[in-house]
Amino acid sequence: MKMVILLLSLLSPFISVPPQDETIPAEPYTSVQPPVMFAFGHNLSTDSYISSFDSLSGISLYMPEDSLLRTKGTPLQIAPDPWADCLEYQYADVSAGVCGGVVLYVHASPSQAEQYGLKLNDRQLNPQTMNVQDILGTPDFEAEDGDVYIRGTAALKIYRNMDTGEWNGLDLFDGNSF
Repeated sequence: MKMVILLLSLLSPFISVPPQDETIPAEPYTSVQPPVMFAFGHNLSTDSYISSFDSLSGISLYMPEDSLLRTKGTPLQIAPDPWADCLEYQYADVSAGVCGGVVLYVHASPSQAEQYGLKLNDRQLNPQTMNVQDILGTPDFEAEDGDVYIRGTAALKIYRNMDTGEWNGLDLFDGNSF
C-alpha cells in the first residue's frame, strides 16, 4: 500500500485535472515595433565600380540567340569561331559568340570601339583613354597579354600589345566555359 501511495504521489502532477478554460482577451496585440537601425551605413553612390558584368554594347552573356537577333538585328556575317565549337555573329560594333543557342562571349576591337563606342552595363568604357580603372578598379589578374576583371562567373579581358601597351581587343565572356 505504501508503494501505491508513493507511485500516486509521484504521478500526481501528470494525472491532475486540466484547469478550467481560461479566457484570453480578444483584443489584438498592438505593440509598436521599434524602428530598424542598421549597425553600418552603406551608400551605393560612393561605390563607382561596376560590380557585375551584365552586358557589353547591348549584348548580355547567356542571351538566347533569338533575343540577340531581336536586339542587334541580322549580323553582317556569321562565321565559325576559330577557338571554340561556336558561331560568331559579327556586327559592325561587336561580335558575339553563340554556343548551344546562347551568347557565351562578346568581343570588340579597337576600331569598332573607336567608331561605335563601348558600353559596359550602359556605362561608357574607353580603354584608349584608360577610364577602365575608374569604372572597374584594379585588375583581378594581370596576364602577359592583358588585364582580367572577374565578377561572379563573368570575366572581362582587355588585351594589350606587350610592346606598346595599347589595347588590342576586349572580351566579355563566361569564365567557366573557356
